[in-house]
Amino acid sequence: MSKAPETNSTPWLLLVFTLPANKASARVGIWRKLQRYGTLALRNSGYLLPNTPTNHERFAWLATSIRGSKGEASVLQVRSLDDPPIERLRNLFREERRPDYKALIQEVQKLDPSAHGFPNQLAKMKRRFEEISEIDFFACPLRDKAEEVIYEAEHPATKQVQAAKGRLSKVAYQKRAWITRPRPGIDRVSSAWLIQRFIDP
Repeated sequence: MSKAPETNSTPWLLLVFTLPANKASARVGIWRKLQRYGTLALRNSGYLLPNTPTNHERFAWLATSIRGSKGEASVLQVRSLDDPPIERLRNLFREERRPDYKALIQEVQKLDPSAHGFPNQLAKMKRRFEEISEIDFFACPLRDKAEEVIYEAEHPATKQVQAAKGRLSKVAYQKRAWITRPRPGIDRVSSAWLIQRFIDP
């Protein structure tokens, strides 16, 4: 097994490969893996990733899989690229993640907290967010927005409270589930009375 490169001296990894024309299914499988790993197609030269131990392991696995399908593959450690320049490359990686975050934001905003199965749906969206974040190597601007809408979906009162311009509104705390621990003391019993009397009858 090849040794993981030193990331300080070689910031990029480049996978170049060829597959026989009759290996269509293998080609599709490799392409899906490249998409899942967040690679950037570098013109016709190959597929680029930032140099991390995880990405090195993924490219090494792909290269082995390609060779197992009668293809040829090489994983190159790239010290620098003159074109596109470094910041342009980072922006290209960010743009690759933009559609992922945009689709996730739209799906989360469609969720209905009162619908059956909402917790499972939200958990699925959170897992998807983690998957996208893992390959968001250079912090796409939509990442913060996606995290915000997930938080608001998980805490529906937050958005209502924020809209109150710093003042709490009892409307934001109505039709919610209130819980306490077994054998509550007098303070917790009085809290239940206060909630029912002044907040949510």
